[in-house]
Amino acid sequence: MLGNSLISARQFFILVTLFVIGDAVLYVPSLTATSARQDAWISALIGWGEGFLLTSLYAALSLRHPNRTILQYSEDILGKWAGKAVAFLFLSYFFIDASLMLMEIGDFVTTQIMQETPIEIILVLFAAIIVMGTRCGMEPLARVSELLFPYFLLLFFTLIAFIAPQIKVDNLKPVLAHGMAPVFGGNFRYMGYLLESVVLIFLFPLVKQPRHAAKAYIMGILTANFFLTIITTVAVLVLGPNITVLLAYPSYTLAQKISVGNFFERIEVLMAVIWFITLFIKITVCYYATACGIAQTLRLTDYRRLTLPLAMIMVIVALATMPNRPYFDNFVSEIWMPYSLTYGLFLPVLLLVVGGLRKRLGK
Repeated sequence: MLGNSLISARQFFILVTLFVIGDAVLYVPSLTATSARQDAWISALIGWGEGFLLTSLYAALSLRHPNRTILQYSEDILGKWAGKAVAFLFLSYFFIDASLMLMEIGDFVTTQIMQETPIEIILVLFAAIIVMGTRCGMEPLARVSELLFPYFLLLFFTLIAFIAPQIKVDNLKPVLAHGMAPVFGGNFRYMGYLLESVVLIFLFPLVKQPRHAAKAYIMGILTANFFLTIITTVAVLVLGPNITVLLAYPSYTLAQKISVGNFFERIEVLMAVIWFITLFIKITVCYYATACGIAQTLRLTDYRRLTLPLAMIMVIVALATMPNRPYFDNFVSEIWMPYSLTYGLFLPVLLLVVGGLRKRLGK
């Protein structure tokens, strides 16, 4: 069902890195600083350990069931009907995640770049690009990620280099003024983005060497944590914790503040390009997992026939999930983390434990 295309461990590493950075590069500084304030960088550092543990869990689960997706071995572990129920739960999570990110693109473009453009136009245009990428398959997408990754690195470090002169170390003081409780509160929101990497379990059977895939999975999420920690720390250092909390897109504001000799300035489009690269990869992976997963579960011969109708539904769901900005902010900060915890931690642990028990009892 996934086709004959295979990807290398290196390509999988790049996909994991860009996927985890995704929309987090714009939202994480504000969400983390909402609770942790000037200690947001500590919240991000804690995420390194959480990312390592989560991907170790996902890799262990995938290595026990090589050449099978999480939807397929859910039925092997839990039985036909319970397994199908869990499979559809995962599919709903993949699809809702893709729809939310599509809405984020529409909101960002219509509020920051093209204010007079109807949001529906942006959603339809980007959904069409996602459909084209999905229909090409995962191997071409992996190659595209290899081509785009150097540009991402160049733009990201250009942003950091030119904003560095405006860093004020005093913005990080006092450290741990209110103890560790706010730090863990910020980390709670940060972890919500790490849990989304459970979607990448679906791609595990496509990697040529499973053992190398496990290493690439772990290294990819650690690399993504490196970039997210940098952008969170720089946002607090430059903008200060109070301003960072108030901004919807603090990373984009960083790019707006760049001014070198009153000549090299207003390059916030750099930040937009970074986000478009990472978000294109992330939405396409989620959408690909949804389309292929539905085809696998329903025993269809080709997932491509599902891509167009799913895109129409995705645009409608995207519009329905965000009636206004305050509602969306509350959903992301208060609801998304517990919701992701179900699919990113509880269900994988359940599958790992039940699978281990069945194997031991079978012996």
